[in-house]
Amino acid sequence: MKFPGFLGNAPVKEALIRAFSAGRFPHTLLFHGEKGVGKRTLAALTAKALVCRDPANAPCGVCPSCIRAKAGSHPDIRTIRGSGASGALSVEAVGRMLEDAYRMPEEAAYNVYIVHLGTGAQPAAQNKLLKLIEEPPQGAVFILLCPTAEGVLPTIRSRAQIFALHPPEPEEAAQWLCEHKGTDPEKALELARLCGGNLGRMQEELEDGAAAQAMRLACEMAAAVRGPGHGLLKAAAPLQRDRALFRETLERLELIFRDAWVQRSGGGSQLSGAPQAVEALQNLSLRRLTALGELTDGLRQKLDRNANTALLLTCYCAGLQDKGIK
Repeated sequence: MKFPGFLGNAPVKEALIRAFSAGRFPHTLLFHGEKGVGKRTLAALTAKALVCRDPANAPCGVCPSCIRAKAGSHPDIRTIRGSGASGALSVEAVGRMLEDAYRMPEEAAYNVYIVHLGTGAQPAAQNKLLKLIEEPPQGAVFILLCPTAEGVLPTIRSRAQIFALHPPEPEEAAQWLCEHKGTDPEKALELARLCGGNLGRMQEELEDGAAAQAMRLACEMAAAVRGPGHGLLKAAAPLQRDRALFRETLERLELIFRDAWVQRSGGGSQLSGAPQAVEALQNLSLRRLTALGELTDGLRQKLDRNANTALLLTCYCAGLQDKGIK
């Protein structure tokens, strides 16, 4: 079993290779990790390997099954998505999967279902999914994707083989970007360090200049929280005349403060893709980190209500450096 385009995560790859080679593949996998870490890439590669006609080289990439899988048209691979802004899995989506799951595969030995749980999947939907994976149909493999395993019912987690995915080393991610996207090595390494090796975020920010600027400003502002006030004001200055950039920067800051809180609490789930910024906040108390997250969320809501941008930015910078909460 091979993993072209999926970097790092050697223990995950080794476990999947052993299961595939032994012919005892788990009926339910759970891949979780921050946005851009490669959950969809690994799920697609796993599904392709399971339907590949050349098991010794799976996924070979050249057999008819691999070609169909890459095109999204293989009859034995289904992608189940949620709905709404959060992409949360719905009861209706699970119901449709339940109706389909007991059919015999058309070409391969497996029916593979890539299930996007999203964030905050409905309890009713998860309970319905549980009934399906408790006694899975013969030949069915369910690959569940979500940002963090904590949001999945314990009863589902107990029946799945769980893999936490992490970004590769920044140097490896930068090299991939140079080889496959023709990115300048210096720029690729800068992006890799900024995003902590998160290849998805690196590509997103490479293609979207505004996204890259928002990430850079969020990291600079997070680092300036503990410094003198003029440093924070200088970092935040580009936001004063760009409401869209201001909002995107706030969204990234909110994730950074959230991740800092989780790490300070001893947890490992990260969503921001900015490990250096998170690490720089580790000397702040949980109470202060909570206050920073709430301040950022409240300001974002005010920005959405078209409040004065300059005034909001001034108040926000003052709030970020309020030392009243230790």
